[in-house]
Amino acid sequence: MLTMQQTATVQDFPTATLVVAAPWFRGHQLAPRPGVVVGPFGGPEFADEATTSVVWYFTMGAPQPGDSVQAMFPHELTPLDDTLTTMHRDVFRDIARSLRRGRFAYDDGEALRAAVRQAWRERAGLADVDPAALHTLHRS
Repeated sequence: MLTMQQTATVQDFPTATLVVAAPWFRGHQLAPRPGVVVGPFGGPEFADEATTSVVWYFTMGAPQPGDSVQAMFPHELTPLDDTLTTMHRDVFRDIARSLRRGRFAYDDGEALRAAVRQAWRERAGLADVDPAALHTLHRS
């Protein structure tokens, strides 16, 4: 956790971190709302040098670059104590559904998609199951 003397960095907000921040829309900053960190701007290969994190404001709809997906500076983000695994099930369900319908620039959403799949497995009590075997579990 950060103290008041520390400055937040992109590394303080790993993929799938739930945050609150105020996105921009047509040159105006909107009221703060929840979002989820997609990853460092530029992708995982730039994690050590990135100055902004890509955030998806899932309450604004499916991921769409420029509208519901924006690059934000770490000082603009406030982390939440909740996680994809512990958040309200209906909100998680909306995130999972919207994630399939949306798109990210440069396929930056792959790590977030993997985190959502892992959270789904944890919520379903399947966290220890081999992901490759999941599609065969219902055929017993």
